Amino acid sequence: MIELIPDHADAHYNRGRAYFIKDNVDQAITDFTTAIQLNPNDTKIYSVRGAAYCKKGNFDSAIADLNTAIKLSRNDGNAYHNRGSAHHQKGNVEKAIKDYTKAIELEPNFAILYYDRGIAYYQKGELDKAIPDYTKAIELKPDYAEAYCNRGGTYSIKGELEKTIKDCNQAIKLKPDYADAYCNRGVAYYRKGDFDNAIRDYTKAIELKPDYAEAYCNRGEAWLHLQEWEKAKADLTTAQNMGVDIIASFHNEYKSVEEFEQKIGIQLPPDIAEILMQ
Repeated sequence: MIELIPDHADAHYNRGRAYFIKDNVDQAITDFTTAIQLNPNDTKIYSVRGAAYCKKGNFDSAIADLNTAIKLSRNDGNAYHNRGSAHHQKGNVEKAIKDYTKAIELEPNFAILYYDRGIAYYQKGELDKAIPDYTKAIELKPDYAEAYCNRGGTYSIKGELEKTIKDCNQAIKLKPDYADAYCNRGVAYYRKGDFDNAIRDYTKAIELKPDYAEAYCNRGEAWLHLQEWEKAKADLTTAQNMGVDIIASFHNEYKSVEEFEQKIGIQLPPDIAEILMQ
């Protein structure tokens, strides 16, 4: 089509979409740019080029394109969603939520909109807003494993551990190789004091995702409770070498090594106590 009609905007747009789907983002942007030059008033081209810029991490260019798309069409839910994603990845959660909410007003039956807004609410610490969004995403898309996993993780923070386990079970049923779901379920078992099941889940998460630093850290802390000192030290050291602040992680659960020892009724070996206090 492009060879026959090189000035056909839709042909460049469609080829750009094909490149974008195949993760050839630079070539996609080139085609979208040509399409915009040929048809500068087509909102969908700005919207998808904005998404492509976002995928490259060029958030300012993405937002500029999406501002243009929204200016051309105030009813383009996809443009609001894409701009929300760009704001979200840039770290502006408030603007992201505002755009996701507008997208939901325009496209109320798209599960991903609620899912993305749920993540934003979670990051703001507004857990009671995140959970209904994940629930709505699941209602619209019953096989949405990621929504089950994230809702489970949110329940875990609220201390609703049985709900966490139930959601993670469903996520794993839908997606058996989902490392995050095993890790989230492991956290729930850990907080219930079921360290054997926690370790089993962390081990599965690591098997599925060998560079899963958080799972190593969590498993290391679980080994401490079972007084498996060498295993604990190995996992904590691995997590630390992967960039995890193992001291901060430990202090999320315990104020100090002394408090851990008093609560658990055991004394840590000096070398392990040292790496948790450095």
